[in-house]
Amino acid sequence: MKIIISLSALWLILFFSVGICYAQFQISGLNEAQYIYKSAQDSLSSYFYNETLVRLNYQNIEAGISFIAELPKYDQFQPIQDLRPSDIDYRWDERYIQLNLTDLRLRAGSFSEFFGNGILLRSYRDKTFDHDTRLTGINMQMSHNSYQFKGLYGSLPNEFSPNNNDLIAGLDLTAPINGTTQLGLSLTSQQLRRTDNRYSTRIAAGGRIEVITDFFDFNSEYGESKSYRTFGRVRRGQAFYGFANTYIGPFTISGGYKNYDRFDDRMNDLPTLNASEEPLSERFNPGYDEEGLLGQIRYNPSITSQLGVTYSEAWNSDFSIRQSDLLLEGRKFFPTFTLGLEYAQLETIDKEWELWLKEITPAIMFDFNLMNLPTHLRTEFGYKEKVQGESTSEIYNPLLQFDLFFNKFSLSLISELEFYDLNELEKNRTWLGMELSTGLFSHTDMKLFIGEEKGGKVCRSGVCYYTSPFKGLRLDLTTRF
Repeated sequence: MKIIISLSALWLILFFSVGICYAQFQISGLNEAQYIYKSAQDSLSSYFYNETLVRLNYQNIEAGISFIAELPKYDQFQPIQDLRPSDIDYRWDERYIQLNLTDLRLRAGSFSEFFGNGILLRSYRDKTFDHDTRLTGINMQMSHNSYQFKGLYGSLPNEFSPNNNDLIAGLDLTAPINGTTQLGLSLTSQQLRRTDNRYSTRIAAGGRIEVITDFFDFNSEYGESKSYRTFGRVRRGQAFYGFANTYIGPFTISGGYKNYDRFDDRMNDLPTLNASEEPLSERFNPGYDEEGLLGQIRYNPSITSQLGVTYSEAWNSDFSIRQSDLLLEGRKFFPTFTLGLEYAQLETIDKEWELWLKEITPAIMFDFNLMNLPTHLRTEFGYKEKVQGESTSEIYNPLLQFDLFFNKFSLSLISELEFYDLNELEKNRTWLGMELSTGLFSHTDMKLFIGEEKGGKVCRSGVCYYTSPFKGLRLDLTTRF
């Protein structure tokens, strides 16, 4: 609380100081507004969200502040039955002041940060999945020809008791060894609030190496952690991640390896090392107990042809959980159109849950001009087979998507079906949706979705992201100033 009050005071002092020299400072910012009409019987139906970020620059000093209003707060997973005062939320979200010099950036307030590949630390915000591990405190970055240094000290709400804060400090150093190799070292320390209002301590340290040449590149990182005062004995964790590419004529050959053992911390972001970006299991957190390998070959015989194969295997320490992931890709550019083919297959075995799951998704993509308008057509046929104990189920999931681009508009039409028996297609579940995107003005973008989404990974108008199940209307307006 003292940090927040101090930062607010600093921001106000800066604002009034530069106000005297109005002609010398610049104001910029971003406003994101969203209106949602959710079609559900036990829902409030209408939701409004607005976030405004204002930045003020004066010579080498930058200050920022953001305000969020949720009327009421929209829960994408659970509908709201009755309006409660706690559902209406107004709050100051980001507040910071920052000094920008040639080789130094010093920031006080809220910030996001990462070390290396994110194995020891990645602090970030993902609004789609309501994930927020941004910190409030001090963040420093120093850049020089011979090194890059990062340091931070901050707090964030406890994962299980948001009214209490956890504390984290971190140091990160990257230095080149020669023209092709650089090394990195990282150290973090966390003080985590326990249920008995005492603190446990987690210390993590690691190193990384990166090599880049004309025909070969390699990136690897290793980390160790120790946790003390966790209602038991000292808990140790380890994590290793490595990835390499080599280039032989038209071929690019890649390989990767991961090994995570009790390294499931919410302040990191461990690479999944598979094409589908799926975790090994829902039984435990990513990074708790998993090992895996990935191999990839890409073939580009010419600028008009592309082929790729990616295969990965993952497992836990006692091999009770196994996962395999395969992705085949091909693209051919013809004079008047482009043809793309994909085949994705994900298979998981969990002996403890007596679970076997297999997902197959072949897809065909066409890019062409329809009456001189760029057009994208994607069709895929998903198939999922699940065996758990003595229960067996099959799900068919065809999808058809049509994207049309004209002037500053892009229109996506999406049709998705789900049924359990090919002989009973009339009993299918259908999701139909339309999304329109456009730049209303030079500084304002609009995106309107009407219909129903099944949820999961979607790619529209050249942008891929993850969504939650939704039915209704969603209007997004983004304004830059």
